[in-house]
Amino acid sequence: MIDNTEMMIPAVLECHQYTVQSASESFLSYVMKHKTTLIDSVKLLPKDEATNEIELALKFMQHYMEDLDDDGLLDEPQAKHRVLIDRRKSLFEILLDLHSAMRATCVGFALYFYGDNPIPGDFINLLLQFPGFAASDEQLTLTAGIPLHLAYCTMVVFESGDLESASDRLALAWSTNCAPWAIRNVLIQESIKDEFVELVRSKLKPFTDSQKRFLEDPLKRAIDAANQLGAQLVQSASDESPTKPTLAFLPGVQYLLSVGTSLKASMSAPIVMLNVFRTAKEAVTLVNRNHGGSVSLWTEDLSLTFEVAYGLRCGTVWVNSYAELNPECPYTFRAHDFTYGSQYAVCEKKVKTVFAPTVSTPVNDVERNKRAIQSLGTYEADTRLYRSHTVLVKQGIHYEITKMRTDLESYGNGCRLAIVDNFWNTYVPLEGNDRLQVLDTVHNQRKVICIPFGVTFAN
Repeated sequence: MIDNTEMMIPAVLECHQYTVQSASESFLSYVMKHKTTLIDSVKLLPKDEATNEIELALKFMQHYMEDLDDDGLLDEPQAKHRVLIDRRKSLFEILLDLHSAMRATCVGFALYFYGDNPIPGDFINLLLQFPGFAASDEQLTLTAGIPLHLAYCTMVVFESGDLESASDRLALAWSTNCAPWAIRNVLIQESIKDEFVELVRSKLKPFTDSQKRFLEDPLKRAIDAANQLGAQLVQSASDESPTKPTLAFLPGVQYLLSVGTSLKASMSAPIVMLNVFRTAKEAVTLVNRNHGGSVSLWTEDLSLTFEVAYGLRCGTVWVNSYAELNPECPYTFRAHDFTYGSQYAVCEKKVKTVFAPTVSTPVNDVERNKRAIQSLGTYEADTRLYRSHTVLVKQGIHYEITKMRTDLESYGNGCRLAIVDNFWNTYVPLEGNDRLQVLDTVHNQRKVICIPFGVTFAN
């Protein structure tokens, strides 16, 4: 069966107060010093996957601190706001949620962890040994669970795309099951379906022993569920192992979620779902109906690229590529969640927090959020979609950031994020440029379109 139910979280969350210490060590230096131990502490994931996630996070953290030698803290830990970290996220996201929160708040915060996930358990315990964290008896009681949105990539392959390159990339989709790198949904133009599937089938590689141990149980359950639904499975004929990369045609189903596991709210089954489309308009509609947060778009038609990319309601679009990450750009991998990367991401954390349903605030109050936004000051957001001045060319990749006005109604009952109350009293004063960035962050959504030079039309 398809299980799309969000996991309920514990009713009581433990608290670790983040305080300003006199120690000279920054959180970045702490993670770098203990990188090997942190990698070894990760359970279930292959070691190379844990290594790649932590090293990428360090790259982003160094970008946050490029003008500073510390975490940007002031010796005035008077703020009384909360930071909630979801254990169900990837190691990469957990590290950046922590570090960008430090950079944003400046004066310390109450830190809570929630969600059930055995993968980062010891990893988080090691992070909590950072001198800036102090144990606290404070607890937060929730009245309902906090949902975690999918963050898996959807690949869209047009008949005008380079099928060899696209199939090469898809054949690597099983190397990770962590957001935002895992491709778990593929839309193929109908005219090339059979050719593309056979190309992928011929390139599938057997799992490593560590991958087999990690994926054996969830893959078996997923295949059983897919067979019950009448899916057409695609596997390598030369791989005799029962645990091997698997694709499945199942019309109308874009994600097959893990069933009967505590990770079901954040972990897609290790099966890539395949569906077909006929026109670009249909492809955009299918993606917008249910995407995991990012899209890998394959076409050599430049006009089609921008027609589709601008029509997609997602935070990140990779063109003829996948998982090209530059910390100078604000990447979004989950619906209604924080961005990662540029200083815009840090500014976002200055005003947005994970909404926690408690007895005193059982629902996310739209009017309260509107008042909090109005308290930030006057800002006239541009109502049209346009190409931002933020266009970067780094290491042969064109990063184009577009933005559109945020609907303030989105900070309502269905949104995980809320605007922090009494912002100007809760955080240290900001310089004028920081204030403009905060306003820009609250009023606008961003989309990053990544186009590598030297491939297809991008020469």
